[in-house]
Amino acid sequence: MSVSRESEKAKRILECARDVFIANGFVGTSTDQLAAAASVSKQTIYKEFGDKEGVFSALIRYACDRVDDPFEPMTAAMRRVATADEGIERLAEQFTVSIMSPHVQQLRRLVIAEASRFPHLGQLYWENGFLRVLASISRCLSVLDERGLLSVPDPSLAAQHFSGMLLWIPSNREMFAAGTAVVDDDEVARGIAAGCETFLRAYRR
Repeated sequence: MSVSRESEKAKRILECARDVFIANGFVGTSTDQLAAAASVSKQTIYKEFGDKEGVFSALIRYACDRVDDPFEPMTAAMRRVATADEGIERLAEQFTVSIMSPHVQQLRRLVIAEASRFPHLGQLYWENGFLRVLASISRCLSVLDERGLLSVPDPSLAAQHFSGMLLWIPSNREMFAAGTAVVDDDEVARGIAAGCETFLRAYRR
């Protein structure tokens, strides 16, 4: 979703809708609540998104854009780093900021909760969130391979290794905590350092 002036109203509706859906779940949220939270009419909701499911689908796409967009300049950054260590550390830092965001964790929790009722929304989140981010990481790793800094015969598989080693445990602990902080910064930092070291040991040329 563009952040142009024309989309500001839709953007505001989605940001308000996120809080309503997180608080009430998909089934427990009404169009009236969505309209009230954004201080717009129900007619505006229908005009912009069609219905409640349209709002939820747009919210997933919007949230996934916000996760993936910061990775766009990372591909160019990988062409400028001096060493593999620098590249992987920068990539890990961006990945952590994106994935450990409270909004990302809250939305992930919500999508999982509703996946059995609305499997297509779970698929939408998977395709627009997980797969997009993995594709972006894969492109970054391909650049490091092309520059001779890493040996990455299968960038897609390497992207899975990278993301799994870094945040699989902290991300899931945070998600299941439902708002209770259980992962401190030092723990995340140690996990990232160990994950980067292990990844580099496996893929260093």
